Amino acid sequence: QDRFALHLYSVNGKLLASVPLEREVTAMCLTEDFVVLGTSQCGLEIRELQSLRAAVPPVPMRVPVHSVSVTKEKSHILVGLEDGKLIVVGAGQPAEV
Repeated sequence: QDRFALHLYSVNGKLLASVPLEREVTAMCLTEDFVVLGTSQCGLEIRELQSLRAAVPPVPMRVPVHSVSVTKEKSHILVGLEDGKLIVVGAGQPAEV
């Protein structure tokens, strides 16, 4: 039995995708294509919205994540940490970042 999970439902309530999670989610932000998750175990995860598969390996943070937000241009992810710091993570292809 999994302790944490992420489920994706349609507007009509049909289960579209479900994945077990190893960490507790403390922050979430959605874009058209991705879901960005922050965890209490100091991690940042980016998953594809339709399948909930990991788009990139988890990005370690040194402090638990309290908030995540994606900029309007979708070029950066703003990560608010428990210690009050704001981390700016470049989003996109490595050549773009």
